[in-house]
Amino acid sequence: MEIGERLKEARESKGLSIEQVAEETKIQKRYLTAVESHDWSTMPGNFYIRAFIREYANAVGLNGEELLEEHSQELPETSSETPNYQYVTPTRSSSKSSKNNKQMFSIIPKLLVFILIIGIGFAIWYSVVNFIQPAMSDEGNADEPQDIISAPEDEEDDQEGQNSDATNDDSTNDSEQNNDSESSEDPTDEETEQPEPTLEVANVDESGTPRTVYQLSNAKTMEVTLSTDSESWLEVNTTENGESSQAFSGMFTTSDSPTTYSFEEGSAEVELNIGRASSLNIEVNGQPLTYEIDPNETVRQYIVLQWENES
Repeated sequence: MEIGERLKEARESKGLSIEQVAEETKIQKRYLTAVESHDWSTMPGNFYIRAFIREYANAVGLNGEELLEEHSQELPETSSETPNYQYVTPTRSSSKSSKNNKQMFSIIPKLLVFILIIGIGFAIWYSVVNFIQPAMSDEGNADEPQDIISAPEDEEDDQEGQNSDATNDDSTNDSEQNNDSESSEDPTDEETEQPEPTLEVANVDESGTPRTVYQLSNAKTMEVTLSTDSESWLEVNTTENGESSQAFSGMFTTSDSPTTYSFEEGSAEVELNIGRASSLNIEVNGQPLTYEIDPNETVRQYIVLQWENES
């Protein structure tokens, strides 16, 4: 029995129509019909034959890899053929982050100028108190006549005056040290620590093709990086500000790795329709995403990425 007949027999045994299989696998009905009738001429290329058969087999409950191995002699060679498709990688500038950084750096020069002015003012005050005023006082004392004789009882008053001057000098030095300590403090406000970005599972729906929703919190941007060391059928749909678009659809191979989609904080949502989850690696903001459902047991999965405030 040929591979197409086995697939058709498995489909009919499950009571599925060709339209239902097309909806499940996202493969056009005419290609599925061509697989059942063993007609490879209508295929877009030999490279897609194995991928379509694998998806068809998984949809009707057969092991795609084992089926391809058993009927490898019936299939055309694909070693010299490379898929030809295009994809678009949207880019978004992180304008909000750049604006915040510019505002922070614009404050630093003003702060340095403020500290410099305080330092210059303190240096002038210190010079006046410790050098200029004592020098002027010494000059005034030099102009006074030196032959004046003081009464013996005034010596005690002079001694008390010297002690008072010493006490005043000590107080002045303490005040200078306190002012110096106050001026050396950094007047900048302490920066508030921001919580680390987190990615958590919000919902898992295992009815039909499994669908897992992940929510990103405490992040200004969402960067989704996809990579593979093999191949996987992949469809990337994005919704941003209420507008939906398809960013990629087809076989995702090593020549496409890595591909990054970037979005600013808002209403953006990314939906990944994955044909072989075990071959597709996903990173969100540089952190690897762990599949909630084992990708080796369930190869066909939907992954949805959104911000925490999304409904």
